Amino acid sequence: MNRRRLKGLSAAGTVSPMQRFIAPTDKGDLIMKRLLVAAACLLSLIALPAFAQSSTTTIATHDDPDLGTILTDPDGNTLYIFANDTPGESVCYDQCATNWPPFIAEEPLSLPDGVPGELGLIERTDGTMQVTYNDQPLYFFIGDEQPGDTNGQNVGEIWFVVNPSAPGATPVASPAASPVA
Repeated sequence: MNRRRLKGLSAAGTVSPMQRFIAPTDKGDLIMKRLLVAAACLLSLIALPAFAQSSTTTIATHDDPDLGTILTDPDGNTLYIFANDTPGESVCYDQCATNWPPFIAEEPLSLPDGVPGELGLIERTDGTMQVTYNDQPLYFFIGDEQPGDTNGQNVGEIWFVVNPSAPGATPVASPAASPVA
């Protein structure tokens, strides 16, 4: 058997498995090396997107001591619904959208495990895509200064935090989420 002379051969002149991988000694070793590299590449293509998807969601939740579990963005900023919107359509533009910026995101959209409901996108008049929860457009409030703030709750009796545990998992102001309901 003809073997290439490799640095670090044992006294008996045999090649270690690592040396064989780094510098294949025959055609069979070369094929095995290529198969291992191809398998590693394939696994990384399958595993990385799955890991990335599971580590981030479009929506998160925050347990507020007064309002219960409410929806937030991944950074903890509270999300609101506007009672004057109709399902699948935003009517908040101009000064309204300045004070209540729409929650803009791209697909794929995802909720945390255990949160009922469905996310979607609607196109605004400026072409941006606004996130909806159960077909209701979602917004931030300019008066919230830091993650976890809920200063927009019940403003004008038409702006409300979204409580996903409300009956039917609809984003409406429930007695737990609204002091006036």
